[in-house]
Amino acid sequence: MDLRVELQRFRDELPIEAASTPPASWYTRAEVLERETETTFRDSWQYVCPSDRVAAPGSYVRVDIVGDSYLVLRDRAGVLRALSNVCRHHAAQLLEGSGCVEKLVCPYHGWTYDLDGSLRSAPNMGALKDFNRARFGLPQVPVEVWGPLVFLHPGRPARALAQELAPLAKRLADFGMDGLRHAHRRRYPIQCNWKVFCDNYLDGGYHVGHLHKGLAGQLALSEYRTELFERFNVQSCPPARDAHFRGRDFRERIGAGALYAWIHPNLMLNRYGPILDTNWVVPLGVDRCEVVFDYWFAETEGEDARRFIEASLEASDDVQQEDVAICESVQRGVSSRSYDTGRYARTETGMYQFHRLLAKELRGPE
Repeated sequence: MDLRVELQRFRDELPIEAASTPPASWYTRAEVLERETETTFRDSWQYVCPSDRVAAPGSYVRVDIVGDSYLVLRDRAGVLRALSNVCRHHAAQLLEGSGCVEKLVCPYHGWTYDLDGSLRSAPNMGALKDFNRARFGLPQVPVEVWGPLVFLHPGRPARALAQELAPLAKRLADFGMDGLRHAHRRRYPIQCNWKVFCDNYLDGGYHVGHLHKGLAGQLALSEYRTELFERFNVQSCPPARDAHFRGRDFRERIGAGALYAWIHPNLMLNRYGPILDTNWVVPLGVDRCEVVFDYWFAETEGEDARRFIEASLEASDDVQQEDVAICESVQRGVSSRSYDTGRYARTETGMYQFHRLLAKELRGPE
């Protein structure tokens, strides 16, 4: 495959009514994922974890982003840092999972680092010529807290995250973001390219009436709309005036309406009444990804709150199981010989924005 030719086949200069979707190769060829790794994912803010997981001094979370491993931690002075999780000696990874530590000790040869990333000790290395410990600290990358979320940037950000997402913060403020507490994390392994899941999310509600019939009965889908911003978009929909229930009652998830925000390239925020959940799409291979869901609620204490959280999680899982099945079906379809490109529906402006941003990054400077 000639990667340059495949990238140029997508005509991003056309209006949406004349445009075709990216060719199937974007979803099935390892060369495309390798290019995304070096461009899109290294040049964008990436979600890490809920902020309360790294609130205390010494608390840390390990996060892996397309081949690179980081430790996001709070040092003893209270400074939040994002450090490389790779020892500077022989490249062993320092920590797994999450927890609380006083120092970072390599499990291989015992090299020890302070929580600010500086090298504290390197056993049996002191007599080496030209060994300067100050030069062997752990590399750091930018990290920011935005609302209840933590992000890092693997490269050099063009601007601060807060500046990039300022218009979105104003929209979310209408729902009230203060006081939300993280209550649950759930993982969905999916046999599909990471972009298939994003495409499904970004179709402007097109699939909801057909695939999510329980949810559709409680949304005014005729009033569904999508707003485009520079590197994110917002989909919103009010509740149905005469809601009907097919299967599960989704009132726990809808309340006074739904707002769905997508942040390029792989994070979604879903806001309903007293609930926030995030969908973080993690590529695991050209035809595999994992979608990590984090859930926040305004109330988490007491029996009423427990019942509300359980009902909301069950309703969310119903929708996600339907999405998992259709995304895996799509991946099988784009991998077949009978499919090359498709067309956009008029509601799929968010999807077209995603593909345009991606094409610009994959092609690089003109």
